[in-house]
Amino acid sequence: MFAPSDLRRFVDAGSLERGRQYWADGRVQTIEVQQRRGDSWSVLSTVRGSGRALYAQDITVKIVNGALRQVEGECDCPVGYNCKHVAAALLAWIERAASTSATGRRSEQPFSGLSSPSLPAPATAANREQMAPAEPGLSFPVRDLLARLNAAALRETAEQYADTVRKRLLYVLCLDDTPSGERTLLLRVISATLRKDGQFANDDKAYDAYQFGTLSSAKFVTPADHALLNAVSRNAQAGSYGFLLPADMAPWLIERMLRTGRLYWRDFRTGSPLHSGPPLIGTPRWEADGAGRQRFTIALQPHSTDMAPAIVLPTVPLLYVDPTNATCGPVDATTVSPQIAVTLLTAPPLPPGEVAAFRAEAERLGDRLPVLPDAPTRTEHRRIVPRPVLRLGVARLAGMSSLYPSAYGMTEMPELPVADLHFDYAGTRLHWKRRGPPLQWMEDGVLVTAEPQPKEERKAIKRLEEAGLAVPPLPLSVGGVSPVREELFAAPGDDLDVRSIWLNFCHSGLPGLRASGWSVEIAPDFPFEVLEAPKDWAFEVEDGSGIDWFGLSLGVDIGGERIDLLPVLREVIDALARIGPDLLDDGMFEDDFFVDEENTAGRAGRLSPGLEAVLEQLAPSGTMFVRIGSTRYLPLEVERVAPMIGVLMELFGLQPGGGQLRIGRSHLGDLSALEEAASAAGIPLLGADAVRSMAKALRKAGGVPAVAPPQGLRATLRPYQQIGLDWLQFLSTHGFGGILADDMGLGKTVQALAHLLAEKEAGRLDRPSLLIAPTSVLGNWRAEVQRFSPGLRTLVLHGPRRKAAQGSLAEFDLVVTSYALLPRDRDVLTAQAWHLAIFDEAQCLKNPTGQASKAAQALQARQRLCLTGTPVENTLDELWALFAVSVPSLFGDRTGYRRTFRTPIEKHSDAERQRVLARRVRPFLLRRTKEEVATELPPKTEIMEAVEPDSGQRDLYETIRLTMDQRVRDEVARRGLARSRITILDALLKLRQVCCDPRLVKLESARKRAAKGAASAKLVRLLEMLPELLADGRRILLFSQFTSMFDLIRPELDRLAIPFVELTGDTRDRETPVRRFQAGEVPLFLISLKAGGTGLNLTAADTVIHYDPWWNPAVEDQATDRAHRIGQDKPVFVYKLVTSGTVEERMVQLQERKRRLCDAVYEQGQTAEDLLTADDLDFLLAPIDG
Repeated sequence: MFAPSDLRRFVDAGSLERGRQYWADGRVQTIEVQQRRGDSWSVLSTVRGSGRALYAQDITVKIVNGALRQVEGECDCPVGYNCKHVAAALLAWIERAASTSATGRRSEQPFSGLSSPSLPAPATAANREQMAPAEPGLSFPVRDLLARLNAAALRETAEQYADTVRKRLLYVLCLDDTPSGERTLLLRVISATLRKDGQFANDDKAYDAYQFGTLSSAKFVTPADHALLNAVSRNAQAGSYGFLLPADMAPWLIERMLRTGRLYWRDFRTGSPLHSGPPLIGTPRWEADGAGRQRFTIALQPHSTDMAPAIVLPTVPLLYVDPTNATCGPVDATTVSPQIAVTLLTAPPLPPGEVAAFRAEAERLGDRLPVLPDAPTRTEHRRIVPRPVLRLGVARLAGMSSLYPSAYGMTEMPELPVADLHFDYAGTRLHWKRRGPPLQWMEDGVLVTAEPQPKEERKAIKRLEEAGLAVPPLPLSVGGVSPVREELFAAPGDDLDVRSIWLNFCHSGLPGLRASGWSVEIAPDFPFEVLEAPKDWAFEVEDGSGIDWFGLSLGVDIGGERIDLLPVLREVIDALARIGPDLLDDGMFEDDFFVDEENTAGRAGRLSPGLEAVLEQLAPSGTMFVRIGSTRYLPLEVERVAPMIGVLMELFGLQPGGGQLRIGRSHLGDLSALEEAASAAGIPLLGADAVRSMAKALRKAGGVPAVAPPQGLRATLRPYQQIGLDWLQFLSTHGFGGILADDMGLGKTVQALAHLLAEKEAGRLDRPSLLIAPTSVLGNWRAEVQRFSPGLRTLVLHGPRRKAAQGSLAEFDLVVTSYALLPRDRDVLTAQAWHLAIFDEAQCLKNPTGQASKAAQALQARQRLCLTGTPVENTLDELWALFAVSVPSLFGDRTGYRRTFRTPIEKHSDAERQRVLARRVRPFLLRRTKEEVATELPPKTEIMEAVEPDSGQRDLYETIRLTMDQRVRDEVARRGLARSRITILDALLKLRQVCCDPRLVKLESARKRAAKGAASAKLVRLLEMLPELLADGRRILLFSQFTSMFDLIRPELDRLAIPFVELTGDTRDRETPVRRFQAGEVPLFLISLKAGGTGLNLTAADTVIHYDPWWNPAVEDQATDRAHRIGQDKPVFVYKLVTSGTVEERMVQLQERKRRLCDAVYEQGQTAEDLLTADDLDFLLAPIDG
């Protein structure tokens, strides 16, 4: 071994001295040494730096006759090469080598570290004689017990994770076959969170070598992991799905990964971590597949009758994995060397016709290849009639702009439709132009051969030529990959001829070819899909594109798919118009061809027989092909097209380029006229029942068709959430928006994300979607998207980089922004076409004249969804405002809505109008309460804590009440009740402040009274409750409308030594207090009602205290639902502190009135009264003893 002084030639004096100090201080965390080839050694180590950083080293050392000749040390510290960390690692190696020499221990061998030093290691080819058990007759159970003891001993000494570290770095091995048939050993490095139930969460992330640097400071990465990652990045080749482990390094890496207890085979979710297993005896052999191809393998001798076959890994020395028992150990296959075994294990299978030649060459290896593949016993020749295989696709001219000078130069034909022909000989395909290897396969040890049949092939080629297809003389490029010459069939001629040839070939030729036994394969990009000719025609009335009218379609069924022929017939009329301006004149038609759309009754314009003659000019064969979509064509019989056009023009005056035919819901009488006219033409009218069926489906939750949850959703939907997804998808299918109004905590977020993912996976998300939420919950949305739908490309349009990101909106699936930024970014957001617009906490849009609401209505989106637990908080105008955004045509203008619904319901308690309103909104508003669907939630107990004010507080309250009562009455008398709102609210505010604490009132008289002893009885009661509740182990949310109240509560909490966190509108870092409370670091959370009443998940709490009541009970419910929501497993107690006899007590009584108004929107059997009347004002301002 070299001496420490030898390092001076390779490491500068300063680095060597600092490295010596690091070594002496014990900073070398791990070190692994392996002899590579000859005099070369590999040293992998980790050394702790001057701070908390851990640096990894990869050192190559060359020692010749005990002398140090070369040191190449790479380190991921800033210096990078032959630094102090490298010196420390080499000094540690010298020390360990000296210790090993003194104790006579063996130097390290690959895979010798599977067991602890105190237990015998599994036998390998290198140490079998020394490590053989004392009793050679030990049964497998005993040997397996020893191996498991080894693994247990390793786990005892392995690094332990702190309780707060839940993430784990995992290593996953698998075998992968390349397209050429070669087999490789792959390693994937993954991180995942270990849940408390012992399972891994769905947050796994795979790393490549470039991302290893991001793990340098990760708490879940141990020093041993750092050494492994360094070794993998230096020695393994990066592949498409992981790292390709070299055969000679794999055992060394696997041994150390086993030590971590985090090495898995194929899937870390379904399998257990691998542990070291006993040696297994392997027997080399060859196995054949169904086609007779043979692959080399090593059959392992099972140690029990129920042991599943283990898998031999291509490593040197050989290792195996037993997935059933989660073991990994050495393979004893002494009849073949590991190098030859690895070469054969990774090789592609041998074709049957080459086995004999392979055997002849391989026999030269002698005993080094103890087993050879089985050669066929005999050869049999067969005559096989080939089956033609026609493949239709698209080719592009290689370097050319057109096929012929007069054709395909048109922009609507940028690609060339072609046909490619193969012949199938009993499973082997041959191209009609090119010949591959001889036709041969194995059957029961017999090599079967066959010859191509040129005569049969020429018959097939002739059929294509007779259909009008020919081989063009120019080179074509298939899929833009490579040019080919004279191999593909195309349709020659000009554009119209090409289209006609292909359409007739697909319509008439393909069925005949299939009937003759041909196999036809059609590529997705082939531009001609000819549908089956329609048979049964029917007019249908449906909800096509709006809510206030029925769409009219002429429906046919093609292969189980409904197709509307009205656009098809419109194309026919447009084509007629293009043929010549004189074809649509009075000489062609009797009476008027075009009829006034507003006055269709009694004007049956009969078509002239000349129309059929014009149509026949378009289709001489009697069949015309009309395009539906981009590539599909519908064959229409001319003799039936003309009567259809007659019916349409008779009733609606259909014109070229006209709008969609539709019947307003207020003009259902048109259905009778249409049915009469259609009956005369022999066409039935359907669909009135279909419209009713759709309405029935939306009448109740669960009535719409079920859809499969999207595959990319990282959550299991609860039954009611699945119904919500079904409902959202159904609305989307029919072009409607809606309001998802579930109670707080029922998972509106996950339902919306599931809907968005379903749209993406169905291929409908060809535009970005927009989500708008309050600023306070943007971080929560970012986290929820990452948690439930990480496959969505998401942009949070907020913060200083907002402007720079506005130009790339179309690159994302989901763009998240705030209501505050919506008016500011209106021009950018309204210029972008969106697939879906989602408005979270949509009650923010309740003011329809506000800038945010106007900007929301101006957005371009296919579907608009409002998410809110409180669609009505104060007045029914708020409901109109939400539907003006989500379903704009549902109610029409605001004036008509107020006249029809709001005034009769709110002013006159009109039960009939209320039922109509509920029936109108029911299809587009889905609301479920926790009592209805979340039956697994623990109980919620509400406790009204009445607090008697003390004498000083009572006197102050009466003084302010008398002053404000007179001021309010004067203002109401002068301006009226509606215009006195500010004065009324100011009076009520001051009274509420006195109830909370007299010090809150910003009046000089109040301050003097507070200074003389007008204390807060409510604060006193709160300070009595908190220690009692906390002593019982309660975890508490304390809500207040007044952030200034927290300024008074805080010093009292400090005096009582009660730890707490706080969240108000001034809190910039919202995540830290939430995390600390959820993690159990503090038992009390002070939250202002406005800043934290929505958007938070605080299920760690089991107690909610409302320090002061708020006007709207829905707002209080939302705050309570921060704790009483999905995920809560403890009973929740809600305390409401109310000062007796005051405005607070009366507010609680008025809350019930608002609650009835909200319920009235959802159910037909209740009524709602006006919200605030003069009597209500007298009630609120009554004396404290009243």
